[in-house]
Amino acid sequence: MQSNVACARRLGLSRRCLAVFLSLAPLVGCNHPSPPAIAALPPLPGGATRAPPRINGSVGSPEALPPPQVSYGTAAAPVASTVGGRGGAAPAAGDITLDFADTDIREVAAQILGSILKVNYTIDPAVRGAATLHTVRPLARSELIPTLESLLAQNSAALVTNGALYRVVPIAQAVGTAASGPGTAGAVVVPLRYASAEELVKVLQPYVGDGGKITADPGRNALLVSGDPQAREGLIGLIQAFDVDMLAHQSYALLPVSAGDVKDFASAMQDAFRGQNGGALAGLVRVIPLSRINAVLVVSPQPRYIDQARRVYAMIDRGRRMTLRSWHVYYLQDSHSEDVAYVLQQAFTPNNVTAQPSGQNRSQQGFLGQPNGGGMLGANAGAGGIGGSMTGMLGRSSLSGGITGGGMGQPLGGQQAGTNLPSAGSQAAPAAGGANPLLGGLEPGGGEQQTNALRVIPDDQNNAILVYGTEREQGTVEAMLRKIDILPLQVRIDAVIAEVTLNDALQYGTQFFFKSGGINGILSNNTQTAIANPAAANLNLSFPGFFLGGTGAGGAPFAIQALQQVTTVHVLSSPQLLVLDNQPARLQVGAVVPYLSQTSQSTIVSNAPVVNSINYQQTGVIMEVTPRVNSGGLVTLDIMQDVSSVAQGLTTQGITSPTFNERNINSRVVVQDGQTVGLAGLITDSASTGNSGIPWLKDVPILGLLAGDQNNQRQRTELLVLITPHVVHDQRDARALTNDLREQLINAAAVPELLNNLRPSGQSDPSARLRKQLHLQQ
Repeated sequence: MQSNVACARRLGLSRRCLAVFLSLAPLVGCNHPSPPAIAALPPLPGGATRAPPRINGSVGSPEALPPPQVSYGTAAAPVASTVGGRGGAAPAAGDITLDFADTDIREVAAQILGSILKVNYTIDPAVRGAATLHTVRPLARSELIPTLESLLAQNSAALVTNGALYRVVPIAQAVGTAASGPGTAGAVVVPLRYASAEELVKVLQPYVGDGGKITADPGRNALLVSGDPQAREGLIGLIQAFDVDMLAHQSYALLPVSAGDVKDFASAMQDAFRGQNGGALAGLVRVIPLSRINAVLVVSPQPRYIDQARRVYAMIDRGRRMTLRSWHVYYLQDSHSEDVAYVLQQAFTPNNVTAQPSGQNRSQQGFLGQPNGGGMLGANAGAGGIGGSMTGMLGRSSLSGGITGGGMGQPLGGQQAGTNLPSAGSQAAPAAGGANPLLGGLEPGGGEQQTNALRVIPDDQNNAILVYGTEREQGTVEAMLRKIDILPLQVRIDAVIAEVTLNDALQYGTQFFFKSGGINGILSNNTQTAIANPAAANLNLSFPGFFLGGTGAGGAPFAIQALQQVTTVHVLSSPQLLVLDNQPARLQVGAVVPYLSQTSQSTIVSNAPVVNSINYQQTGVIMEVTPRVNSGGLVTLDIMQDVSSVAQGLTTQGITSPTFNERNINSRVVVQDGQTVGLAGLITDSASTGNSGIPWLKDVPILGLLAGDQNNQRQRTELLVLITPHVVHDQRDARALTNDLREQLINAAAVPELLNNLRPSGQSDPSARLRKQLHLQQ
């Protein structure tokens, strides 16, 4: 019977196993497909290029002018001509001698024409007069006709030739007839090739004598010259001298000029050639302004004057380039464009400052621009109240405590008055008279910048500076940029903010404990030197507070260790900040607490709702530090330390809001690189009273001693701030500080491997097991 039951049980178990196996068989055979492989990235296109390098330089040429255009003419020698006489070769030797003394002009004409020349002639009866002629030198036969014409002209008569017949007629009749030959009186048409007939008549009219006449024919551009042969020959010679191709002999120079001052440029160049008293070159060199094409045209018949004009132009152009402004781009390496532009505008354009410093620089004013902005460790202790005002080593400092407070230390000599720093966004007052050493005097009134004046514009997107100025101004700006755009130092600030419980051993505060030798044993046991170098030793002797120096992590851990041996030390925060030189760093650990500040209700509308105004107060540990490193290794620290907490609420005018306990240090200290400076003296005294026990019985006198417990406590705590700056000069210092930080984190090297092998735990905090393995969590 038992065997049957056992068999039935085994059979039932087998069936259940088979059912489970069959239900799991589909799951075993169901294989999830592997995810598809990630496709490779497409190749780079052929036209892909790298970003262009950032190179400082000018934007284009500074209004480069085209080169001058010069065309030289052929300088021709002037044609010599005389009026009323024949020029040319010397007269030939002759054998005829004439001697007339007050002889009738008709006898003289008959003697020369008939007796000597043997030509046919006739004398008009209207010709009257006498002539006197005596020849010292014998005349040639070719000179007799001109000599006779001169004698006839003296008697208002002329010699006219008609074929082979010579006629002696009054000059009025001779002018109206055409000249039959060069040696007879009459009129001759002279066509002009280059000169204008009307203009040339005006020029030659003063030189026409009684024996000639000149008339213009504008239609054919010709001149009609009439008169005796000598006068006619002289006028024709003058006409030939003036009727020349003047443009072929002119030289030209087209000189480009910058826009806007073409007429001034032409006037200045014309004055240079004219001289003080007009000068002989006034008509030889003409300067014509061409405003349409921004150029001047210099015209002169002499090529050498064109060369002189080009020399003057080159001198003027060199002066123009010295005052010509152009755009330059400077890419900053280690500074912010807005900050640098603000400094440059304050220096070069104080009446037009448009740049604004970055937010980091503006934030410094919150705690550096106050009157009590410097000092260290205060002066005499405050007798009570909020705190004591302290006079520091390099300025003034203020400490504010909680319920009661006291400073630590003694008054120090060598203090200097604190000054208010200007607002970061304020505009500097202009210099007297609006003058600038580089730009010269500015226009009175200021406020509006000239379009062509020096301009400095920041390019925040590319972190560059655009400068519009002359070559001299560009050189000054570039030299200033080389001085201010430098790689800033970095400072690692190790800070410890702690609350120290004051007991009997520390009833006078932490400073008295340090100065009385309480820390010496700890320092000697840990081979920690009190002073790191001679410079720090001088500070330690003259400063009533305490400096801790040495190697490694500095003096802060040893100070905390020494205090922990005699009391309870509660470390509120222990940050390590890496900040640029002269830049603020801010640390805040806490909460923003809302509180009711105001309630209001309308009295006009019935049943109006109550409107509450809520403000927010930042509480916790707030620290702001700005380091400044000098060339000697000293670090100036502007410190603002605030520790606040929420206390029991108060009811004021029906408004219940929490109160805040706040302890604040605002100070400026100077410390050597690697030294630890301590700021203390903010003491808070709190008292609490508690009564617990059996209700009603604990309040009965005498019996309450047995049925109740009376607990009265008083606690005094002091805020201690320990700050150690470490200057990072180069990569070696940064590497050393990094190794120092890694040594403090013993198991830091195991983090990457553990993260790779970390399995899902199903917990809400997946990193909890990792922290336990690294001994970061219990």
